[in-house]
Amino acid sequence: MLLGAALLLSAPSALGQERSDAVLVLADDGALDDSAVHAIRNIAASELRKHGVVLAEDRRTAGVHPLDAELSTLALDLGARRVFALRIGGRLGQKIPLSLDELTPETLMPVHSASLTATGLDECDVVTARLVDAVLGGRSAESTAQMTTVTATESKPFAKKPGERFWFVGLPVALYNAGNTPTGFSLGYGYEAENFRISVTGAGYSRGSDGVAYVAMEAAWIPFATEISPYIGGGFGYMGAGGHGGLGGVIEGGLEAFRLHGVRALLGVQLAVPFFDTQENSGVTAIAHRGVYPAGFVRLAF
Repeated sequence: MLLGAALLLSAPSALGQERSDAVLVLADDGALDDSAVHAIRNIAASELRKHGVVLAEDRRTAGVHPLDAELSTLALDLGARRVFALRIGGRLGQKIPLSLDELTPETLMPVHSASLTATGLDECDVVTARLVDAVLGGRSAESTAQMTTVTATESKPFAKKPGERFWFVGLPVALYNAGNTPTGFSLGYGYEAENFRISVTGAGYSRGSDGVAYVAMEAAWIPFATEISPYIGGGFGYMGAGGHGGLGGVIEGGLEAFRLHGVRALLGVQLAVPFFDTQENSGVTAIAHRGVYPAGFVRLAF
């Protein structure tokens, strides 16, 4: 009777205890201070438990464990069905690379791995928690970022190749004979890098009663990153000529000087090509206008 009562009293406590099914080991401590290593490992263990992973509490899991046959034997002795290996990559300046792997106990083959870099010890808790989320969810560590857990490395702006923004002011001169003195003006704004330029330009020029005006988006290739370089470019936009309007194209080429300075000068020629009929029809007579409008130009960029 007493034996039966003892068994009944002990049964609930035995049933209430969860059997451990996983092992967490430290595969590399990165030569960090023992206190820092201990804190990072405890964070990983706590996060695993939050996700329902029951870790084995055994002194043999402490310290640094190489991923070898001894670790596999230890995991099997503890009845673990999952092995988690935490690596601390050491310091790279202020950066501390961290990684977490889930391994099979029998072969220690990786099931899923994730890695992130913490900027200093203060960020190791956030990074470790995200690594656990990634490994248990079978996702990349980058996909676990939230507004409150983005690391300093992830929020750092991308490094960009150098480039500058310029205003372009120019005087185009019509290169066709239609009488009278030529007139013209252009204004643009663009971005120029080492070997290319993109811009938006508004321009108009005429000689006599025959002229063209347009607003176009343009791009140019500049082959040499030197003080003076030739260039060629073109673009598309809205154009007006001969009392009509529509789409048109611009082609130009020339030389760009003073590229190593804050102010630049451009000299070249261009063709404005309306993609529509420019002939005027007054009802009695038809006045033919040009289908192509050539011009030379001088521009300053600042």
